Amino acid sequence: MTPAESRRLTVAGPPGLATLLESLPADLAAAAGEVAARASLLVGTAVSVAWWSDTGWTALAGPGTGIAGLPRGGPSPCAPVERRGLVIPAGAAVALCWDPGTDVEPGAWQLLRQACVWLSLVLADSSATGRVQDADAEAEAVRDVVAQLLSARDVDQALHTIAERTLRLLDSDICGVMLREDDVVRMRACVGNRVAETARLRMHRGQGVAGLVFLTGEPAKVDSYLEDETISQDFMSLAEKEATRSALAVPLRLQGEFVGVLEVWRRRRSIFTERDVRRMVTLADFATVAIDNARLHDEQAAATADAERARDALQHQVSVLDRSSRLQHSLLTTVVEGGGLPAIMRAVATELDCEIGVYGPDGTLLAAHSGRRLVSSLPATVGRPARRRRTGAGRSWIRPVYADGDEVGQVVLLPGGGSDEMLEVTAGQVAMACSLALLRERAASRARAEAIEQVLWDLLQGPVEHRLAARTRAQQLGLALTGALRVVHGRIENVEDLAAEHGWDTSGTERLRRHVLRTVRTLDDGRGLALAGLRGDLLVAIASDVGRAEAKDLVTAFSAAVRADWPDLRMTWGISREHRDVVALPGAWNEARTALSAARRLGGQNAFLYEELGIVRLLLGSGDDPDLQTFIEDVTGPLVAYDRDNDGALIRTLRAFFDADCSQRLAAERLFVHHKTLRYRLERIRQLTGLDLSRHEDRMRADFALRLLQVNQTAGDDGEAG
Repeated sequence: MTPAESRRLTVAGPPGLATLLESLPADLAAAAGEVAARASLLVGTAVSVAWWSDTGWTALAGPGTGIAGLPRGGPSPCAPVERRGLVIPAGAAVALCWDPGTDVEPGAWQLLRQACVWLSLVLADSSATGRVQDADAEAEAVRDVVAQLLSARDVDQALHTIAERTLRLLDSDICGVMLREDDVVRMRACVGNRVAETARLRMHRGQGVAGLVFLTGEPAKVDSYLEDETISQDFMSLAEKEATRSALAVPLRLQGEFVGVLEVWRRRRSIFTERDVRRMVTLADFATVAIDNARLHDEQAAATADAERARDALQHQVSVLDRSSRLQHSLLTTVVEGGGLPAIMRAVATELDCEIGVYGPDGTLLAAHSGRRLVSSLPATVGRPARRRRTGAGRSWIRPVYADGDEVGQVVLLPGGGSDEMLEVTAGQVAMACSLALLRERAASRARAEAIEQVLWDLLQGPVEHRLAARTRAQQLGLALTGALRVVHGRIENVEDLAAEHGWDTSGTERLRRHVLRTVRTLDDGRGLALAGLRGDLLVAIASDVGRAEAKDLVTAFSAAVRADWPDLRMTWGISREHRDVVALPGAWNEARTALSAARRLGGQNAFLYEELGIVRLLLGSGDDPDLQTFIEDVTGPLVAYDRDNDGALIRTLRAFFDADCSQRLAAERLFVHHKTLRYRLERIRQLTGLDLSRHEDRMRADFALRLLQVNQTAGDDGEAG
């Protein structure tokens, strides 16, 4: 209808139906309304306009009178219908209906037929225009959806975009994207839902609409969710909560592989058409492309992030290595230039602003530095290396320090300005630098020890001139050989047994021997013997100004110190007499060997003094030097000297005492002296010789020495007579 006609209708009232049919309307609904109004005037009763669609006859205008009487079939190819209350021309898609009880004039039927044809033409034209417009709108919507999907940068964003766009394009109330996880599909994105349970849906094959798609791989739909019998009943309660009526689901495929389901639900009564299915399939195809793109984007982003992390880690490692290389060069320079442990500690603490200390084998602090801190957190002592523990309340790095295969201490490093990686590397470097510094010190100590050992063996085995020269070298090394000298001779008894028990190799046994020698040289209480050497399991040392009791205490302390680390180790000792001149040291060594032999053979004690052996030393002495004269001199010498200087009779008294079977009364009678005089003389003998004649051993020594003196005197007299 033209604007002029519309104005004329408003002013002059409705024109006739014939006039309307001569016009070209622009709007189907308005034209149908005009036809209904003017046909009603023509017929004299209310006339309704109906049109045929895929779902049947539908009222288009008018009150709907007579619609129920329309035939169920479509207008074409059916024959035309024209009866009381109804007009459907041949091939027309429009019908006019009214009350069948109303008569219509014969001339009006032609106008009514023309009105139906006229509206059919208008309907056809508007349908074509609508389809074009709908196609354009759908294409525009698809283009918008594709643009939105392809712009999604991660999987979650892509899935959410798919759900939102599908919801709008399919004119639905709920949309969800479910992805396959092994034998189930799980909801990954959901919009429009009222119940949280919907967003957590998990479906197996055959469960619900999505499960049906999962099972068959084909699109599936239901027009009435609660009444449809083609789907399982697993989610009916959820459908009631969401008030869903119809549903449509299509598979998501990526390169032919099933990856999920795209599904929409409507809460109103409606039917998803084949056109809707085609739309959903198209969207599903775009959706899988979007999901794949998002996954590729995520993988690329993850790979990029991994590469950046690897680059950062590599740069950090390069920085740590560069810094540790500079520190290592500094430490090596310090060691080569003769810097000791304090210099090493200072170099590390200054570079890393940390606290560091090096501890000896006994756990005492040897050297330390606290960086820029005024108060140190380092402990004064730490546990022995075998019982190492963390120091302080925080972290610490502890590394053992080795020298000559022995663990001689440990480095403790407390964190400061450096990273953990740097401190980890530094701890090992410092331990190595300390080992080198200690090896340097040990090399100097070893050279000194070798010089001392050469002096020792020259004193014990060399000719007289070598002994005199060795005494001079000893003085140059700061070793005083003055006063009374004793040779201490020891033997490690069971090294091989311990090696077999602990599975040691040669280095293990040598380490034990070095430990014993080091103990003898540097006893903790300061009584160590600097002049000491070791050959195999035999140890020899020279002690100065050590009495009998002190000598035994000394070797007992040596054994105790060694057993503190090796409880099963056994040692035996022999100690010579005192000698005033280094020239006599070879003889002292023979005495110490004799005492050691007695200690090993007689047992019962771990240390024997030569002067306490008595006649046993004559039996154990070497065949070349039975030591008879020394034995005689030790026992009778003081008595002979006393008799000579004091015109005494101690020798004669001692002889008479033994001849009287040690009876003081009988001996006094034979000497014609008072028994108190005899008792005084025996006490004097004890004071001069140290022999207690009430002891059987001392009596035997005195009797044997006295008889040897008598034999020597007789031999001397026979020589003079001859």
